[in-house]
Amino acid sequence: MERLPKHYSVLSTIADLKKYKLALSNAEHKKVATNESTIYLTKLLSLPASITSVFSDTEWDFNLENPNASANIIGSKLKINFNKYKNISPEVIIELKCLLLSVQLTPEVFISNRKKAKKKGSTKLATNTILGHFKSGLRFLDTLFRILKVKLGQEHIEKIYSSITQIHTIDYRETAKVFTNTYNDDLKQFFSYIQNPYTSEHIFGENISAFDPDQFSWKNRYKKQDSNQVMPNWAFDKLIRTASLLVHDFLKTMGEEVLDSFVNRYESQSETQYFSKAGITKDTFQLYRAFRLLSANYSEIYVESKYGIPDELRNSKNKYNLKDMTAFINKGKYKKITLTSIYEQLALVSFAAKYLIGQYTGMRPSELAVIDLNNCLIEENGMKLLRSHVFKGKDTFSKGLFDDKWVVIPIIEDAIKAIKILSSITQRNLMFSSVHTKKSNEKEKPQTSVMIRHQLKIFIKFASPDDDLGFSNYMMRHTLAYQLYRLESGLPLISFQLKHLVNTVDKFLSRGSTSDVTMGYGGIADSLVESQTAQKLRKQSEIEVIKATADPDGNYLGGKADEHKERLKTAFKGYMASGYSKEEIFEAMAEQGLGVINVGLGYCYGSDSKNESLPCIGSLKCNPIRCSNAIVSEANAPYWREVYSTNLANLNNPSFADNKEQIKEVINEAKGVLTLLGHGVPNE
Repeated sequence: MERLPKHYSVLSTIADLKKYKLALSNAEHKKVATNESTIYLTKLLSLPASITSVFSDTEWDFNLENPNASANIIGSKLKINFNKYKNISPEVIIELKCLLLSVQLTPEVFISNRKKAKKKGSTKLATNTILGHFKSGLRFLDTLFRILKVKLGQEHIEKIYSSITQIHTIDYRETAKVFTNTYNDDLKQFFSYIQNPYTSEHIFGENISAFDPDQFSWKNRYKKQDSNQVMPNWAFDKLIRTASLLVHDFLKTMGEEVLDSFVNRYESQSETQYFSKAGITKDTFQLYRAFRLLSANYSEIYVESKYGIPDELRNSKNKYNLKDMTAFINKGKYKKITLTSIYEQLALVSFAAKYLIGQYTGMRPSELAVIDLNNCLIEENGMKLLRSHVFKGKDTFSKGLFDDKWVVIPIIEDAIKAIKILSSITQRNLMFSSVHTKKSNEKEKPQTSVMIRHQLKIFIKFASPDDDLGFSNYMMRHTLAYQLYRLESGLPLISFQLKHLVNTVDKFLSRGSTSDVTMGYGGIADSLVESQTAQKLRKQSEIEVIKATADPDGNYLGGKADEHKERLKTAFKGYMASGYSKEEIFEAMAEQGLGVINVGLGYCYGSDSKNESLPCIGSLKCNPIRCSNAIVSEANAPYWREVYSTNLANLNNPSFADNKEQIKEVINEAKGVLTLLGHGVPNE
């Protein structure tokens, strides 16, 4: 926050508090208080706390100061009601109000003393973050004073305790044992504020009792849940394919052009036609849209002029009677459909499209929530970009990319097109919005992260009904980064669209969109996640490489497979005899950089061969069926599945009719390797 002259005046007034604490301590002192003290108290209580609140108000509201706050923050998170903490004396509340304003106006003073380190060089604290810390602290102090009143008597406490400095260490310790709320980072930060030397010098006028809250026996201590930050590779692939097919099928049903032609290669292997099974055609969609809009009280003139109203919705009196509208589902060609099935299927494609956008952009929930369908697609340097707004921090590595703008690949554009078509029913401008039709006079609000997660989980449950992925919105962001780290480590990309994303990002960055620093795959991933998470995900990807290529208990195929495995067992045997577990050995190998290797279709042990001919350059011949020097492991399976899927899709393509026999040979080649690796493949 930029400090203005009025802010210095507020800080100066707060700094005078310690001079007049005696006059403010109790009623007796107030009676004999000097005129100067009375003037000071009046001045303090009239200080502006926010645009709409003054110091004396029981509730402070900071919403107007934060007009661009995300949907998760707007409202109660930008308010604090001091009146909720009945057991804390008015004098202590005054101290805490002074402290809160000081933290807001001089955050750099308090950041340096926080238990949890902020980003290096950071001098800002968000208002909602500060309020979260103080609400937690006030809850604790309210419990502490309630215990003291029971123990020593209410009259004694109200008469004697007029400052936080009078609370003893044992009081904090005993309260921790019975405090029903969780001891977490918010409470820890509050304690760091009241223990800050600035607070003692400029607000309290003396030091508070020394204590270390980490050493207390808390009734409820926060334990970080071991949640999955990243989707398993198989889940990522499964969700991407299902979502792509849903969007693909919907656009074809609506007679729209599909830009992501790569989806076609999987269509023949999957039971698609989701919409025809639900009875949805272009005609029934138009019927359903008119029904939904008229039901939401949009005028017949508006609906007719913008979308048209099918005659089937008219009753015998040539009117659009809502009670009669449902009759079309029981007549003629529409008798197999229900309004519920249409609603559920259209909602599903909406959620699938939103998943694709979230997964391939890695946007935070707050950024997804404010994408405006009317102006989100822009073009820059010949590249299509998706525009939103970043609320949390700014990336400095790239100019524009992942910082209000994200590259658009065909499947994202298809997903946006699908949502735009569906918005003709919902009449909503925000891409991530409710699937219910907005009333004509209703004001549209961005969705919270909870609402976004709810919609995406419905799609995930459909795509993978028997699996609990522990999904969270940030999982998409972390998974995208992880897949890029996997590529940097040499592991193949699972999703064909992710290849397109990487190529498009690379193309965008090469057109003057960054500085002289080159962003490789790892650099792109680094721009998506914080440094600590980046280190963890990068290491995780390298361990995955090592496990796939250097696990002594792994599955290896080929003439030199036994030799490869024996070498690994010998090496691991020595380490494990020294007391190291396999996991510890893998981690050590990753730390030494052994995970950063290139993984192709297989590994060649041809260097030991006595064959004097030119060395094999890999490709399809690098497999144990073709060459005794080849070794194939689990790490190579995605490449072989890609070879299999691509050629299976081309088998019946008229453009490749002349190469049909060669394509069959390649399919059989890939199928043989996948079968040896224990991967089932459907018959072509």
